[in-house]
Amino acid sequence: MSKKVLYEGPDLSYHNGNVDIKRIRDAGYKRVGLRAGYGKNNVDQKYVTNALACFNLGVAVLLYWFSYAYTTAMAAAEAGYAVAQAKKYWKKCPIAFDFEYDSVIYARKNGVVITKKLCTDMAIAFLKAVKDSGYIPVIYTNKDYLKNYFDMSRITAELGTVYVWYARYTSSLSSGELEDVDIWQYTSSGRIPGVTSKVDLNKFYTDFGGQIPAEQKPACNINILNFQRAANKDGYRDADGKKLVEDGIDGTKTQYVRKQIFLKAKLLLWVGSTGELVKWHQRRCNEILGHNQTVDGRYGKTSKSETIELQKELGLAIDGVAGYNTLQAEFYN
Repeated sequence: MSKKVLYEGPDLSYHNGNVDIKRIRDAGYKRVGLRAGYGKNNVDQKYVTNALACFNLGVAVLLYWFSYAYTTAMAAAEAGYAVAQAKKYWKKCPIAFDFEYDSVIYARKNGVVITKKLCTDMAIAFLKAVKDSGYIPVIYTNKDYLKNYFDMSRITAELGTVYVWYARYTSSLSSGELEDVDIWQYTSSGRIPGVTSKVDLNKFYTDFGGQIPAEQKPACNINILNFQRAANKDGYRDADGKKLVEDGIDGTKTQYVRKQIFLKAKLLLWVGSTGELVKWHQRRCNEILGHNQTVDGRYGKTSKSETIELQKELGLAIDGVAGYNTLQAEFYN
């Protein structure tokens, strides 16, 4: 009997640019892979943005660290870097060791030939450090690496359960391949809502026994905090007629207020909306697009054209109006 696919999900890194985690979640993708970083404590440039969005929106994650290790000590250190990033948001989640062809090339440039024994030793060092820290060990691999680089019998003998994330871009897997696969990365050219670039897509056959968020108050998102301050100054109130609590969290009351907001120009592109929220939106457009429109709190021709550019950049519906979904995307990009 073939394995049942529980759900699907993309894996993301800086190379995917600005993404909309909410749109990904709402499109039915249940878990998102995030590159936490690479090499010697290089945090992925989009990790904090994407991880914070996943944390606040309740999206399950699969973290991974792209390895440039060529000793077991380096691999163990990389696990420590990955765990440090995971701890910001989750006290338990899967963390994958991602050792690929670029990793082998890097080792050669440093005078080290990656043998099957060395690669297996490094995988064990990384995965053992992940497991000892209370996280779920996952190994990213493919058909070639299972044959020539990773001795899975040694890895499982050392660690017990290790989940396998298998990359193979085919229409289906053989029954033999499926037998030991927990995640199948089946394409690198997927197209999904919330991501404007081509994206890796994965089928998940296991749910990893749950995910535990960090025992802390949800992280304060400065973009949301500044939105709340601007909304309060503009006179918006929650369903109880009260000001928003300025905590940087996109809770139900902040969502209620956001549903009331439609920043737009008047007919013929005259100035329409005005106020602190328009200033907030103008700043976020500048920050995301790298532009320098005047932040004057007046939504006219320029603000509309900048909003359209922002919506194109973030893969949103293009209407030149900063409404619920556009504001949501500005929280996390």
